Parts: sequence; C-alpha cells; structure tokens
Amino acid sequence: MGNPRIGMVGVGPVGSILAAYYTQKGYPVVAIDIFKEHLDRIRDQGLVIEGATDLTVRVEKTYYSVEDAAAAGEKFDGVFVCVKATAIKHVAPGLPALLNDDGVGISWQNGLDTEAGLLEVLGPERTLRGAVNYAGNLMGIGTVRMTFFNPPNYLGAAVRGNAKAEDMAGRVAKSLSSVDLATEFTDDIHHYVWEKAIRNAALMPVSALTGMDMAQVMDSPRSLFLVEQLLTESMAVSAKVGYSFDQKFYDDTLEYYRKAGHHMPSMRGDVEDGRRTETEFLNHRIAEVGEQHGVPAPYNRALANALLCIDELAGQRQRKSDQ
Repeated sequence: MGNPRIGMVGVGPVGSILAAYYTQKGYPVVAIDIFKEHLDRIRDQGLVIEGATDLTVRVEKTYYSVEDAAAAGEKFDGVFVCVKATAIKHVAPGLPALLNDDGVGISWQNGLDTEAGLLEVLGPERTLRGAVNYAGNLMGIGTVRMTFFNPPNYLGAAVRGNAKAEDMAGRVAKSLSSVDLATEFTDDIHHYVWEKAIRNAALMPVSALTGMDMAQVMDSPRSLFLVEQLLTESMAVSAKVGYSFDQKFYDDTLEYYRKAGHHMPSMRGDVEDGRRTETEFLNHRIAEVGEQHGVPAPYNRALANALLCIDELAGQRQRKSDQ
C-alpha cells in the first residue's frame, strides 16, 4: 500500500486510538465524524490518548460528514469505518466517492455482519473486515482513555477467498503493525469476528442492563450466571455455522473478563447516554442465526429484546428533541 492516505470515519474511542497511532508515525490521516466539538479539538489542540499508552497528536484535517469530505475532493487509499454498527447505513453510501481506484473500505467494528453495508456499495474486492482487540472510553472532548490492547488485531477479506481483497488485507495489516497496533492477516476473518462477538455478547448486555462495570458483573453470582448462559448459547450457535470454540475458550473468556477490571463496556455507555446500542449486531444477530439453524438461544433473545426496547425509547426521545 506504500504511503497510504487514511480516512477515519468515526473517531469515537476505537477510531481516535487508530487515528492517533497512524498520525504519530507520519501517515496522512483525515478524520470524519459528526461530533463537531471533538473534531475541532483534535484538529486545533490535539488528540490525547491516555491509559494503556500516552499520546498527543494533531489530526490536521477533519470533516463533519463523508459528503463534506467528498465535496472537498478527498481521496483515500484506505477508509477505516469505526462508527457504531447502527450508523453504517448512513455512511456506507458515501464511501465509493472517497476511495482511489484501488482503495479499500475496512469495517473496523464489533459485531456480526457489520461489513455487509460496505460490501453492498464497494463489492468483495474492495471490502475488508477487522477484529479489533483494543478498547477505550471517551473521557472528554479530545481525550480518550485506552483501557486495554490484547494483541493482535486480525484483518482479512470480507469475502473469504477473494485474492485481490486478501492481498490488500495483508498490506493493511502490515501498516497497522508498523504503527504499533500489532495486526495479523487471516484468510478466515469470520472465525475471529465470531470469537470477538461471542465475548462481547456474553458480558456487554449484562453490564448495559444492570449498570455494572466488568468487575462488578464478574463478582455477582446473579450477573455471572447470565454471562455463563449467554456464553454457552453463543458458542453453540457459532459451532452450528462452522466456528467451534472449546472449553479452553470458555475458561479463557471468563478469565479475560476478570482481568478487565473496572472497564465500562461501550454498550453500558450507550444506554446511559441515550444512544442506540449495537445489540442488533450482537445478541439479536446471534439469536437470529441460532433460530435459523435450530439452535435455541433464549438468553440472547431475551436480553436483546430488553435492549431493543431501550433503543426504541431512545429513538422516541431523539425524534421528539428533533421536532
């Protein structure tokens, strides 16, 4: 990929960390987000990453939408899509205008099937999918706390076996590793997508619905029971579609949660701040896949329905405020 121009669509915690790592190594990065105050701060005063690493960088060029960037004539070799999964439908249609002829769109998000919106507009040769193994929290305008990075990240073609996309995925993975975000190319990214989705779907909804952080969830027998049921169900569903995980994965996942400490999962923050959650791409999708293949997933379905009710209320409040 040489010396690529990078577009970052979505500069919440995941996108901000990615933008900071690329910028500190001299890559030309352009940030695109609707959060104007955040963009203005990181452009004019700098983006601060603290916690697992300490960085302060200025992202010198920003836009408030993909349409604004396209109107300004911006073209990129790679566009990382780091928006919430629920926002993909709003940004995906504008991506083709932002890419050079051989440019690629990269779904750098949590959840199942987040790459579908990119595939629809870019096709399999230009769509990559990542499995992200770092996280953070927005601490204030222009400041993100990186809570952990459990390397490596993984990157592959959104459609397995597409030679052109796999070649590009290998190049982008090398560029990520070169900026100290260790990333491995894989020819079966969906194995790692399912692995991450299972881990998110077993704890995030419990935290979101109870208000507990990760340590509190793991310390309570009641919430731990829910985590264990969700984890067992999700593993059964993934096995049915060809991605089997063993007892070691189950045990390692619970230990992974215990080591996370008092981290606040993003879904809990979504509920507290009145934003739509990503349950549509996590528990809801896992339950849906299970039901399609004859695998019951009642705990995933129940928690997904509860969160979707919260999402409905959040949407109603937003519509009222817009009137």
